[in-house]
Amino acid sequence: MPLWLAPVVCLFVLAVKSQCEPPTTVVGIKLIKAAAQNSRPAFQVRLPADCPACSLVLDPAFSGENPREIYFHLRVPTDHPVIRGLRVQAGGVIVSSVIVEKNRIPFTVSDGEVLFDLPVVPRPRSSTVEVQTSLEWPGIVLRVEHAFPDRRAGKYATGDFPVVQRAAALNLEFGLREAIRYLKLDRDVVDRGLGKIHLMGFDTNNPLGHEDYPPHIHMILRWPHFAGSQAPHYYINAEGLLQPNVGVTIDGLPYIQTTQIGKGVWLPAVDYLGATLYETLVTVDGGISLRRPGGASCTLEPLKKEARGFASGAAVHCASDPEVQVRASDDVEQGEVRVMIDARPVETYRYDLDTAVLR
Repeated sequence: MPLWLAPVVCLFVLAVKSQCEPPTTVVGIKLIKAAAQNSRPAFQVRLPADCPACSLVLDPAFSGENPREIYFHLRVPTDHPVIRGLRVQAGGVIVSSVIVEKNRIPFTVSDGEVLFDLPVVPRPRSSTVEVQTSLEWPGIVLRVEHAFPDRRAGKYATGDFPVVQRAAALNLEFGLREAIRYLKLDRDVVDRGLGKIHLMGFDTNNPLGHEDYPPHIHMILRWPHFAGSQAPHYYINAEGLLQPNVGVTIDGLPYIQTTQIGKGVWLPAVDYLGATLYETLVTVDGGISLRRPGGASCTLEPLKKEARGFASGAAVHCASDPEVQVRASDDVEQGEVRVMIDARPVETYRYDLDTAVLR
């Protein structure tokens, strides 16, 4: 064969090979420990010999161990619904559950190895290690990221655990929900097909390398098509107050540089048709204002600014209406989110401590 033809042949072979190889997906697995362990014994994943296309994801953010669990991710072919014969040498750890994505699956133990068959469902992103509960109402999604101290990782692995910031984030989310409802923004996004308003906090367990640092909340007008939505980061300091600078990224377009919004600037939330639905402003006192352009507005302030800021609760002021006091808490020992409005308990959400799925 002429030398000049060799690269052409190689490219052809690679193209054919890539077309012949089955598509793959990444699946996350967690082995829940029967009892909390601070020691970190080594574990080993043994892949079945009849699955040469199976491989362990080697990125260090995709595997590890904490006092609650062992976790890892596999890249597997999608041409079989089940990969049979997975084995994990758990280093002497007694395992109570095996979780794949959000489901507990059957397993056995033999000679210190945990054995199970792996269900395969193609997905764009694994959610196994995410410990988040999403609550939904028409036009609103509110996500609670559960801050388990014994799952702390990434930039939250050392130093003071952000207890104040997590409590503040939760009160801000539920406080903003009340302001959104007062301004009827939730009805607008439903009636006009604009997507949903997402209220979110921050993870402390570094899921799939998502550091989510420093502590912050989001209020995102998430478009029906996802990509293009503006995602502001309202940063929370150690006093439980919002900082004046707001960082804005664009969903689905990571190559667009983060925009910094400075002190005293109203930030518009632009829908996919180019119109501004609402605007937000971080106040000089570390609170947040929400308004319709040229219309009604609400402002959130801490119930007790000197007592941990928004970690004490959120006071919601809308026009001349009476103040609404919002206090939310997340009990990660019992798996309960509780919400109080004006000192009245109004909601309790119970979730699975290992998956964060609502019970």
